[in-house]
Amino acid sequence: MGSTDGVLIDLDAIPAPARRRPWPVRRLLKPAALAALLLLVIGGAASPAHARVIAKVADTGGTSVSTQLLTPTALYTAHLQGGVDRSVVEAVPLVPGGPRWRVTIGADRPSLSLNDAGTTLVVWPGQQGQITFLDARTGKLRWRIGDFAVAKLLGDRVVYWDPAIAEGVEAPPEWVRMAEVDTGRVLWKQSAQPMALDVDERRQLVLSVDQDGIGAVYSVADGHALAGGRNLGVDPYEWGILDDQGASTTEIIGDNLYVHSQTSVAAFRLRDLKPLWRAPVYDPQVIDGCGPMVCVAGPRGLIAFEPATGKIGWSNAGWRSITPDGLAVAGDFTAVRLDPATGRVVEKLGRGGVIGDLLMRYDRDRTWVTRLADGEIIGVLPLIGPTPCETAGPYLACSTAGQTVTVWNVRR
Repeated sequence: MGSTDGVLIDLDAIPAPARRRPWPVRRLLKPAALAALLLLVIGGAASPAHARVIAKVADTGGTSVSTQLLTPTALYTAHLQGGVDRSVVEAVPLVPGGPRWRVTIGADRPSLSLNDAGTTLVVWPGQQGQITFLDARTGKLRWRIGDFAVAKLLGDRVVYWDPAIAEGVEAPPEWVRMAEVDTGRVLWKQSAQPMALDVDERRQLVLSVDQDGIGAVYSVADGHALAGGRNLGVDPYEWGILDDQGASTTEIIGDNLYVHSQTSVAAFRLRDLKPLWRAPVYDPQVIDGCGPMVCVAGPRGLIAFEPATGKIGWSNAGWRSITPDGLAVAGDFTAVRLDPATGRVVEKLGRGGVIGDLLMRYDRDRTWVTRLADGEIIGVLPLIGPTPCETAGPYLACSTAGQTVTVWNVRR
């Protein structure tokens, strides 16, 4: 299971069963990621003189990818290969000596993440496949969590429930386990059968929600129960099982746990799951902290709630997304900076896509990259359609035509 440059390695010892993942609880898209999608054309904009052409660093060589992860040293991508349940995961170096490898795994449309140390790449499957841990440098298989598992990354650890471990005629008790990401070594286990897991790194807490909608809170350090037996008032079987869209989910924001279904948002005190408030909201799609408030975004705009009481501080039907520091984007793709406490517009940024500390704008056949902090033009790129982009270190990576990905160095 080792790897060499230019060699495709098949890590599938046993093909994933052709079963539908029964409990696909997905966290909805965060506002910052949502804002990165909102790029648009500014017709007739004047072209700044003498803007430098930003240097391309790497690309996917014409290969369309389903997901990407950018780091200061490499671009990691995944794309389907052959059948619906096989994907190729690839590392493309961005610096001399950076990782370069390709492996195949049994997963459909996986997502990618790294542990805090940057040593292990975690491949999260969609509907089919196992959670796979790869050496980020070489692509070598480290370990796997079985089919239909529920897991959450916590720095250099992972908390998970693996139902495959309990299969058999004499099935042992089922456990939530905390393990080292690099090795899979189990640090502790707690008897539970969760449909969803979440973590609060600041308070070192693990949240578990079982198939009956009952929540429990455990200590990250040793797994002992801090709170449990609280009905969160949602039906876990409505959590996107049929359409895999995550119709309701949980979010830990500040001192509270928020549960949002298709018609409401509810707040619980995280440390003991005490109910705080519940408010009717039509189709809440994203919930996140925004300054001192908690903001809920949906097709009818933004609503800012006071976290302790659920009182509406302000609302605006025009905004479709907002970041924790107040960068909001409207339905017509106008980007502004708000005062999150009041909803008042502090600065108009024009029509563009907010990506990290950058604002990207179109001008006919090109894209201008500017700094949000001072509006200075960094340089010019080829025209990029509305697409996911991300930044890491000095680099910007965006999908271009046909879902291929290009990486540029956008820092002077």
